[in-house]
Amino acid sequence: MLKRYFDNMPVCLLFVLIGLLLCAAPARAAEQTSPKKKVLVVMSYHEDYPWHVETREGIESVLGDAEISYFYMDSKNNLDGVAASGEAAFELFQQLQPDAVIAAEDNAQSMFVVPFLKNKVKTPVIFCGVNDDASKYGYPADNVTGIIEKKHYRESINLAQLITPQIKKIAVLYRDTPSNTANLAQLEKEKNLYKAELVATAKVSSVEELSAVLRSLENRADALLVLNLSGLPDQGGSQLSSAAIINLVNHFWKKPTIGASSWEVEEGLLCAVAKLGQEQGAVAGQLTKQAMAGIPVSDLPITQNRNGRRVINVSTAKSLGINLKPIALIGAALVK
Repeated sequence: MLKRYFDNMPVCLLFVLIGLLLCAAPARAAEQTSPKKKVLVVMSYHEDYPWHVETREGIESVLGDAEISYFYMDSKNNLDGVAASGEAAFELFQQLQPDAVIAAEDNAQSMFVVPFLKNKVKTPVIFCGVNDDASKYGYPADNVTGIIEKKHYRESINLAQLITPQIKKIAVLYRDTPSNTANLAQLEKEKNLYKAELVATAKVSSVEELSAVLRSLENRADALLVLNLSGLPDQGGSQLSSAAIINLVNHFWKKPTIGASSWEVEEGLLCAVAKLGQEQGAVAGQLTKQAMAGIPVSDLPITQNRNGRRVINVSTAKSLGINLKPIALIGAALVK
């Protein structure tokens, strides 16, 4: 039957059909054996740090078809070893020879990208989670672009005032870290836009200092804006988790507390308009995908996060005797 079909086929058409079959087979074989693009992701902190978990979700939502390797610098728990960790990340880069690099948060820039990759290799480098101003790292560079991270402080303060209109004065509590240096700079730049006055910025270096610092602020402020305290050491020198520290803050401070991330509210702060790690990761992933497709990094401008989500801890509100008004609940995620 098949022989009769080919016997009756015009010679020219037969040659065309054979040619198409011969061309299709190698194309399918090439498609099946084409190697995955390799991406190295260098995270500044530890693997289970909530912001990195969110960022990873965003990256993988876009780059799920790539071969992704992760390196964690653990700089919140081991700030003194961050330089050596940057060197170790570069050694991994040399071993993997990835098609692109994603570098998350500030320490990955200062200790890894800037000394080893920026304008030194042709590999595209996409940053994310850089606080507010990327120019301090000389970005954009020939091979570096990305997405900066702006905290939604003004919106978070507005939300706190919707919940408790009596808030007029706010104190800022922080641990001295590179990321909080940038956070304080953003607060200083924006403070005239806030509907409440920033009356104090208080640094804590250990859990032992925490209660004394909060007592000193008690009569000065109506609310506390908490910058990231993760890794604050206890009396034995062990770094405490964010949840453990927020629990201590709530023990000593009996007024509203404001954060910038969803997990901080889940761990006990009253409220935040939370930045989204998934947004940082997804945008970084999309820029990486474009760079690996051949678009010059110079054609991919630096961008910034846009989205935020209202988050309110109803258990904390109840413990403070706050009755949540409907206007504050509009569009808010409620956590306990």
